[in-house]
Amino acid sequence: MRHMRLLAAGLVPLVAAVAAAVMPAAASSAAPGARAGHGTSGPGASGPGTSGPGARDTPIRHVIEIMIENHTFDNLFGSFPGADGIPAGTSLLNPNAYYDSQPNVQPVWAAPNEGDVQGAINNSAVAEQMAMDYQPGKGYQMDHYTVFPQDGMSAITEFGPAFDPDEQYLAHGYELADHNFQPVIAPTQPNVMTALNGTDHGWVYNNLNPADTRPWNSIFDELAARGRTWKVYYALPNSILNGTIWDQIIPPGSSADLTTGDQFFADLAGGSLPDFSFIRPGVGYSTEPPEDVGEGDAWIGQLVNAVAHSAYWNSTAIFVTYDEGGGFWDHVAPPARAGYGTRTPMIIISPYARRGVFGQQTTNVSVLSFMQKLWHMPPLTPLNARQNDLLSAFDFRQPPLAAPDVPYQASDTIAFHGAGGILTDVSAPAPGQPFTVSLEAETGGLSLDPAVSGPVTLTVTPPPGATVPSSFPGSVTLAGGQADFTASFPAAGYYRIAASGPGGIQGWVTVDVGVTPDTAP
Repeated sequence: MRHMRLLAAGLVPLVAAVAAAVMPAAASSAAPGARAGHGTSGPGASGPGTSGPGARDTPIRHVIEIMIENHTFDNLFGSFPGADGIPAGTSLLNPNAYYDSQPNVQPVWAAPNEGDVQGAINNSAVAEQMAMDYQPGKGYQMDHYTVFPQDGMSAITEFGPAFDPDEQYLAHGYELADHNFQPVIAPTQPNVMTALNGTDHGWVYNNLNPADTRPWNSIFDELAARGRTWKVYYALPNSILNGTIWDQIIPPGSSADLTTGDQFFADLAGGSLPDFSFIRPGVGYSTEPPEDVGEGDAWIGQLVNAVAHSAYWNSTAIFVTYDEGGGFWDHVAPPARAGYGTRTPMIIISPYARRGVFGQQTTNVSVLSFMQKLWHMPPLTPLNARQNDLLSAFDFRQPPLAAPDVPYQASDTIAFHGAGGILTDVSAPAPGQPFTVSLEAETGGLSLDPAVSGPVTLTVTPPPGATVPSSFPGSVTLAGGQADFTASFPAAGYYRIAASGPGGIQGWVTVDVGVTPDTAP
């Protein structure tokens, strides 16, 4: 089941004119979508960014990294104005081209019925190496994503700005890094560990390495040794983190600093936000297929909005990152010698962010380098030492940018879970097979909000040519924050369900009914 993958791995159209109308006022002359190379490095350059002598005297006192999962840059921002997006005329091998030739296929844009792809898309180290297609003397060709059997057309299904309006708004109003690469060719756990430790200990799998007894010298150790504060806010019940890799990387005596998503909002309101906050999602909100992109996007909006309307806005840098590309295609090859995987999005949000597109080469390890430069700490590893420190993505002398007002304003969202509750996803049924949905009103910390009661309207967008059966419930009623319903869809395809409830709370799920890697959007 999907929640077991999450536990193993982690614990282991918004158009430019509309965006311009709602984005924060800019302090610099850079237009939305302008490339912000800032410094000596251009797009794809390999050298660390230079920060200058004033780096230690910045107004930034707090760093927040919100790390969600499993999408490449092209997959979410392939049409972003001014960015290195999907080239016109791009084509890849036809998934059916085995013994007989077939015409090449082009990337496809998800239709309104598909908020993410099927969950079997393969992001293992072996699959990624095959898909990236390294050729001696030529580097990675990035051209075999469609022919790996579990990926097919799913790997080149792209999601336009209608699916992630909060992230699009933030990227337009602040800064989008378009040459950020996942630091390791591997799935979630090695990339998360590398982002926090500067190394994955050479283990490219999502399970624990039973033979590895080496300590993890993480950014948390480094901060604690210098009297700086940190917390990991994981939007899951803390009890299920026991026995995972988090036990190994949290410094001794600091178990209380691995806490819940709700605690982030409490610390923000109570004036006790740590120097570094690392925030991870709960089930249904990670955006990892098959979880709907819209749910994770709304959650990011809630987090950023809370900071923006707190006393911390003027002293905070927020980085929205994706742990790895999740098996999705991206057209930009990483430098072959670096060991990096595909590009992933990074959104830089701060009053001092240079608005536009940040074109220098980065990885999620660059967030470590940013804090180390900011707070006079040495790099943890050689990989860490090679990173762009992101200081040139900021202008600390500019008039501060206004705080954002993201499109999703409600304090809660509506979560779609499987029959097993908050730790399960909705199942992927066969055509005609009944499935049960557990709806929950969830706080920004992704816990049940029992204070929410009232009607929820349900709207289904079916695949082309399919109809919604008359038996599908048009509404349900939340009581104590919860409601269950059972449904079935007669034809195969992706069915996106949108929920709208009391106080304007919303939620989305894409139900994968009898789909394959080559099911059309």
